[in-house]
Amino acid sequence: MLAVALLLLGGSNTWSLLQQYRYVEQEEGDRLQVAAHWLADLMVRRLPAEDVRALMASVRYAPDVRVSVQVDGERFEWGAAGSDGEGWKVSGATAFLPSRHESGQTASLLSGVYDADGEELLVAIRALPDSSSDATRLVGVARQRAMIHANWNRMATWHLGLFLATLLSSVFALSAVQCRQRRLDTLRAERHVEQRAAAERLRLATDLAGLGVWEYDPVGGRLRWDASIYALYGIDPAVVAVTTYEDWSKHVLPEDLPAAEAALQASIRERQRFQADFRIRRGDGQIRMIRALAQPLFADDGSPLSVIGINQDVTDRIEAERVQDELRNRLARAARMEILGAMAAGIAHDFNNILVAILGYSGLGRAVVRAAGDSGRVASYFEEIETAGERARDLVQQLLVFSRGGTLHVSVVSVADEARAVVDLLASSFPTGVTLSMRIDDDLPALDIDRSHLSRILRNLCLNARSAMAGPGEVRISAQRVGVDPVEVCASCHAEFTGEFVRIAVSDEGCGIPQAIHDRIFEPFFTTREPGMGVGMGLAVVHGLVHLYQGHVQMQSVAVQGSTLAILLPRSVWHAEAASEGSPAGAATD
Repeated sequence: MLAVALLLLGGSNTWSLLQQYRYVEQEEGDRLQVAAHWLADLMVRRLPAEDVRALMASVRYAPDVRVSVQVDGERFEWGAAGSDGEGWKVSGATAFLPSRHESGQTASLLSGVYDADGEELLVAIRALPDSSSDATRLVGVARQRAMIHANWNRMATWHLGLFLATLLSSVFALSAVQCRQRRLDTLRAERHVEQRAAAERLRLATDLAGLGVWEYDPVGGRLRWDASIYALYGIDPAVVAVTTYEDWSKHVLPEDLPAAEAALQASIRERQRFQADFRIRRGDGQIRMIRALAQPLFADDGSPLSVIGINQDVTDRIEAERVQDELRNRLARAARMEILGAMAAGIAHDFNNILVAILGYSGLGRAVVRAAGDSGRVASYFEEIETAGERARDLVQQLLVFSRGGTLHVSVVSVADEARAVVDLLASSFPTGVTLSMRIDDDLPALDIDRSHLSRILRNLCLNARSAMAGPGEVRISAQRVGVDPVEVCASCHAEFTGEFVRIAVSDEGCGIPQAIHDRIFEPFFTTREPGMGVGMGLAVVHGLVHLYQGHVQMQSVAVQGSTLAILLPRSVWHAEAASEGSPAGAATD
């Protein structure tokens, strides 16, 4: 399309486009050229005369409009109402200026669309700013509409390009930001997944290890537990919440609390790792051993921030360690007893050979003295030698018994009969105020053992009990059938045993056996008596004789209240006929 652009008062988009330009004041003669140059990209059009007449005719209905026309450098005026402009000879470059007579305001009556030379023209009016009355005051421009909008189009294109460039750059920037955000989100999600996986692995590790995590604020006294530590203490957090140090201390046994508190305070004070073992009472009432490990954290100024640590139930571990230590000690004690037995056997045999010579020559000497008719001092010397030799021989026999040597003379023995014989033998030798009694169950089976062995066991146990009595009291022999289950440990050989036994016990009301010597009382030559009061072979002989029949020894002792030593003889030494018939081996006797 064709367009005509003129500055101002078009009331159209062309005016909006052209109003950004300003006029430059020049001399009258150069005004049009300047305007033409200024609007060179819009107005390079020469209007024919007939077109000018038509334009003039367009103002006939505006009686107050005056039109100035400049044609080829000559200026013409027309402004009377009703005049149609006939006779005007207009050619060449033309310019028009309409203005109102009274106000001098620019008229815009010529603005509009006009068809000239077969083209659609856009006509617009603008007055050139000038104070002189005879200045050319109108510039008329006729061009194609596309050319009129060329600047706008270029500007619009530029702005559109700028907008599109901005839009594209924004899109690219947004895309880059979104891409970066997606990467960040992906990294954040991966990190979150890794953190959750790490947290889950840590939780599984702490659960498998039986660990509970806690954090303590030493300044405010606040305490935080995780779910595992609540389970460790057997507490439901919905019912009992542990949030302070005082809450925790209520679950620790009173006798263990001071040591744990002291260890914690020392750890904070000395900035060292905290470790303590203490017992707790769980929510279900169980007593468990807890091991606490922690590390205190400090601020830059040295003030304590928190203590982070773990709790672990080490009850089973400590029990396993105790059992392992006990087994190790039992093996060591058993090995020691075996060594002592082997040593005692060797000493007994060698010493017995010496005694044979001593007793033999003393007998010959006493016979020679008697044959010479000397029954005085020399004969008494030989008798003392023989007496001492016999005592030494008896000691050798005890050593052999301890080492489980010697010859067995097995017979059917009634426990009740043998116990009664020992009571009759020893009762008179007990101090005044110390009584010896017995109580044997009726259903006790007879035993297939050496009678002298059972008698010696009972005598040694009773004499040991009598020695433990510092004042009046009772020594009692008792016997019954028992079943041992679960497994128990022999007090002398430290082996485990279980099953059915005949249990023969001797109890006293003495001072008890100190814990420190429990493992030594069955060793040969060990005694707590004054020198000259015994050689310490009594319980060693009991140990040897009982184990000669695959039996075991039990020991119970309470300080001040007394002790009980019992032998347990297995079914292998029960007399088969008596056991099958269930006949009593003796009546209960007091």
